[in-house]
Amino acid sequence: MTMRSRAVFLVFLLAGVFVSACGGSSSDSTGSLSLGLSDAASSDYKAVYVTIKEVQAHRGEDGEGVWYVVATPNKTYNLLHLVNGVIEQLGLSSLETGTYTQMRLIIGTEAENGSNILGQTHPHANYFIDGLNGIHELRVPSGYNTGIKLVHQFGIVEGLTTELILDFDVERSIVKAGNSGNWQLKPTIKVMGTINKAVLSGVITDEAGSPIQGARVSAQKFDQETNEAVIHGSTLTTDTGEYLMYLDSDLYTVVAYKDGYSPECALVMTGSNEYFEQSFGLPASAMGIITCNVAIPAGAQDQVVGIHFLRAPACDDANLIEVKTVNVSQTGSYQVDLPTGEYVVVASDGTTKLPGQAAATGSAVTLSFTSM
Repeated sequence: MTMRSRAVFLVFLLAGVFVSACGGSSSDSTGSLSLGLSDAASSDYKAVYVTIKEVQAHRGEDGEGVWYVVATPNKTYNLLHLVNGVIEQLGLSSLETGTYTQMRLIIGTEAENGSNILGQTHPHANYFIDGLNGIHELRVPSGYNTGIKLVHQFGIVEGLTTELILDFDVERSIVKAGNSGNWQLKPTIKVMGTINKAVLSGVITDEAGSPIQGARVSAQKFDQETNEAVIHGSTLTTDTGEYLMYLDSDLYTVVAYKDGYSPECALVMTGSNEYFEQSFGLPASAMGIITCNVAIPAGAQDQVVGIHFLRAPACDDANLIEVKTVNVSQTGSYQVDLPTGEYVVVASDGTTKLPGQAAATGSAVTLSFTSM
């Protein structure tokens, strides 16, 4: 099945579920919630495994009300398999009608009895495999023992099925703990619906027209007030260079990038329930290093600094595009590979945002949060 036919198939599948729910019978006070899992992928890893034990939904005011268990998959997922429109169902449950204010995702501590892409039994509940087949455990901070809070209001309507997708952003969820060799999992998850989505797809090739596998394609919007590129969707290309993602109706800067190539972009205006195509040919590029000297206050618990590398694109002279993001959780010096050129480096610890600093590959920047 081609990428376009699969996109159409998925759109009609989702629509079919909704229509069948409308025509089905149910009690006077219940509807259904269907939960799916997808991934905004990263090209930095061969596989990323996360064990999801349970998902809960909350009805009522924050601090009050009732939590309902809406999915109990207790399964270990390779998030990098959930790209290009692939959605894994977490659960389908019946709920009382009404408004629900948030969800809570419980990360598991024991892997399921399965194997990974190397044919090995899962060594950890949460881990990733790097480009050299090295296995690195992802430790979950103690602050997430009670679950990961996902603020997203949704309604349950009598006799209907509400469909939601938990879009797991791998690039922003894996955190390097200094030079200790330790890694942390601090999930960044966006909750989105499935109704009235646009489908964007295309093919990424090199200058000779050969497909590029594992290129990251993202839909971005640059905020000039905060100097931030907000990622609204991202995915990886297949072995044939194809990609597919679902987006809300809006104007986006679509960016295609992989190490060893210069990023390319285009402005794309999407519309509800419509199909859009945007392909790119990426020119080869030499790579360089920007060294980031990060200072985090001693004793800071579960603090993450996100370092974002932005550059001026050829497709939009008024805004910047994000090429790469690195998350760190300890004071230290971090070297980041990037296509040679000029960048704006923006860093934030979630509370404080440092002013953007201009830096070229081959140079260093100091990102200090100790005097904040």
